[in-house]
Amino acid sequence: MSNPLRAYQATIHDQQALRRLFDQSRRSFVAFGPEDLPQLLASGACTVALDGEGIGAFLGVAVNRADWAFVRGLAIRDSWRTREGLTAVLEPAARRLRAGGVTHLAVYGVALWLPPALLHVGFRRREWIITLERHPRPLADRPAGSEPLKGASLRIRPVAPGDLAALATLDAASFEPPYQLASGELIELMVTSGHFVVAEARAPGGSPALLGYACADVLVDTGQIIRLAVHPDAQRQGIGRGLLNHALSYCHDAGVLRVTINTQESNAASLRLYEQNGFRRMGRRVPLLVREL
Repeated sequence: MSNPLRAYQATIHDQQALRRLFDQSRRSFVAFGPEDLPQLLASGACTVALDGEGIGAFLGVAVNRADWAFVRGLAIRDSWRTREGLTAVLEPAARRLRAGGVTHLAVYGVALWLPPALLHVGFRRREWIITLERHPRPLADRPAGSEPLKGASLRIRPVAPGDLAALATLDAASFEPPYQLASGELIELMVTSGHFVVAEARAPGGSPALLGYACADVLVDTGQIIRLAVHPDAQRQGIGRGLLNHALSYCHDAGVLRVTINTQESNAASLRLYEQNGFRRMGRRVPLLVREL
């Protein structure tokens, strides 16, 4: 490998060279669609390193509301050694993230080359993420429109644009870092998901409050439950099961052959809910790798 001449913050003008790097490199991890690259570059959260032959390494990140940054893309040219390529983009990116108050950098090790490479540059495994699958079968309970909830009326309804602030608060209460979503990520789910519903409770004479939400989508013959959240104070009251059944109904009405969902291996409550509703573990575990900044 030629020594990197410099590392710099990537801009929109680098996108054509980066597309070639993604297409030609054996060590390429891209967790965004082709249409998302311009926006990612415009965010100022991408770093590239180059030598006399051009761009040799790329790192793109996104920061969530918990001051964690997640790797959205990472690529190293085949002629560069892995460790040198990683260091060339990680170190300047880490300095910028620290200056912005970010405390951790994380990545889901879905590409087989990622975990061994990142473990050599300061990352550690924090958690295992597992996938569960459910094949078509009758639902235990068809979703109901209104159910009693300790003196309140519970309604599961489609999400509305005005729900964003309450959704962000609910998400922050329901998940620990690094699993919380920023408002932009919630907006993306609201816009792109085929199914997004909220569980809303209204006490007599009181204002409605969001207690949970679920979003799902269908790709060809597979349904995916992307996100399911219930406020900690409202758990074990059947809200999660109701939201899950709504998402399953959406997927089954679309004629899917299977439905998948992901969760942390340590999340016993979620695993119990999913397995009680016909989901079974499948495939390999994916490590969540974290580097403290």
